[in-house]
Amino acid sequence: MMIATFNPDTARNGDVYRVARLAMLTQQMMRHIERTDASAQKVEQMLATLAEANSFVRR
Repeated sequence: MMIATFNPDTARNGDVYRVARLAMLTQQMMRHIERTDASAQKVEQMLATLAEANSFVRR
């Protein structure tokens, strides 16, 4: 008896594989978005610090 998920023909084309792959890709995208957001926040903080430092120099 052969289990369907171990059949090479259905392993990559089956519903279980697609659902698992979609979940993994969704998790990866969320992780990338969170990292990008964190990096953007750091850049915004540094720009605010730079703007504040420049305002003291110009006075």
